[in-house]
Amino acid sequence: MVPWYPSDVKWCYLTHNEAFRNVRRMATNRPKAARKQTGARLNEDLVVEIRVLAIRERRGFNELMEEAMEDLLKKYREKKRSS
Repeated sequence: MVPWYPSDVKWCYLTHNEAFRNVRRMATNRPKAARKQTGARLNEDLVVEIRVLAIRERRGFNELMEEAMEDLLKKYREKKRSS
């Protein structure tokens, strides 16, 4: 696989296998939590980056978004404790 960088995502093309394989929901080790549907307007470039990463990592878009939100909350909790 060719290495890629977030700044290059606009020009990143998926291989045939990446673009056309049957992407299924991946099993996670997390217990099923209650879900809440939300709507947010996000930077289009960020969404494209996450979608490309999800395909390449064979993970779901929502799974990556939840991971990012958890990391953000963890960052601010640690920041609050240290101050």
